[in-house]
Amino acid sequence: MDLLVAVGLVLGSLIVLNLPPGPQRAMRHLLRETVLGPFIEINGAIARTRERALGFDVLRTQMDSLVAPVAAHRTLAEENRQLRNLLELRDRRGRRARAVTVIRVGTAGSESAFHLDSGSDGGIGAFGAVVTEGGLLGQVQEVFSRYSVGYDWSHRDFRVAAMTPDARAHGLVEAVRGGFREQDRLVIRGTAYLSDLSPGDELVTSGRGGTFPRGIRIGWIAGPADASVGWSRSYYVEPAVHPGAVTHAVVYTGSETGATVPRAGGALPPERADPP
Repeated sequence: MDLLVAVGLVLGSLIVLNLPPGPQRAMRHLLRETVLGPFIEINGAIARTRERALGFDVLRTQMDSLVAPVAAHRTLAEENRQLRNLLELRDRRGRRARAVTVIRVGTAGSESAFHLDSGSDGGIGAFGAVVTEGGLLGQVQEVFSRYSVGYDWSHRDFRVAAMTPDARAHGLVEAVRGGFREQDRLVIRGTAYLSDLSPGDELVTSGRGGTFPRGIRIGWIAGPADASVGWSRSYYVEPAVHPGAVTHAVVYTGSETGATVPRAGGALPPERADPP
């Protein structure tokens, strides 16, 4: 009897592994909602409890450290508003964000994936950028009503358009697998040959493609990756966020509606609008 059960499980696993992506996604969703549902809920509760258990002094220190930047930001925001009004420039549009708890499933084959405790009911959409205070963690992939599934930068399909903050170098950042998962790292490819980058140079998202907003920190140049080919260079990148240490993040859910500062006597002409 045990042998028949084992053979049945093996055959079932082989059938599931060879299903098209659509049925596989439906099967995963069914398992999460039924058999794995209680375990995912318990895992999320443990993660939230662990976060609440942080020392009061640590939280007070973090809060105090934010007071000065917030106060300075209000002054700068008012000065920026006045200057843009004088220059007759349109207000830039911001981004809405949703705070989420990052839950690691911990099963084999899901090392690069994570669950978020918010879904379409909370305004989460597919392909939204998942960001921490350190920088870019990853991207939302599947969205359901009460939860979402995403992958971090160590996933083999991760790609993000990057640049230096001064925009002197651009390229495409992707994950490179190491001998062990702890050795996974990032590499930026396609940078111009004359755009020589040095260890410690910061990389941020460039905003190209529209998936990741511009200006999110990705990491820092660690050194040259391989021999240069043609007119491009590649560099290893030290990531700004270590996925295994993340328990809380935010997901960008879309653009806020920005007000337009009108010209005196008329609307803002198209040639004076801010570039995207």
